[in-house]
Amino acid sequence: MPRIGWVDSFSVHDEKIDDQHKKWIELYNRVHAQMMGIEPTDDYLGIGEAALAEMIEYTKYHFSSEEDFMKMIDFPGYEEHREIHQAFVRKLEAISSQMQEGTHVLNSEILKVIEDWFIDHIQKEDQNYTTHSR
Repeated sequence: MPRIGWVDSFSVHDEKIDDQHKKWIELYNRVHAQMMGIEPTDDYLGIGEAALAEMIEYTKYHFSSEEDFMKMIDFPGYEEHREIHQAFVRKLEAISSQMQEGTHVLNSEILKVIEDWFIDHIQKEDQNYTTHSR
């Protein structure tokens, strides 16, 4: 499973949001390295849980910032976009809960869910408020 690299099509043409997306990619790649580079040992779940918890916290921070930006530009799709964010956080928190409960969740599956969501979201949903703000 490859890591994510920044490409111009990810840009929403707002430096602050782009920088946050780059930070999110950096965090994802660190989580990827942690989760894919470990052997199943006593620390296995702890490392995966910690990495996912860090990603969840940054995701909440970023979404809050992005939502503030959408309010500032009076983006008409704000409520729908906010719900998409909330649904993704709930999904990440559900995965985290499964891990804490000892449910076997493959790291590669977790990473694929996150990667697919991010790429799809930034290239489709986030581009909507980009177009509105210009």
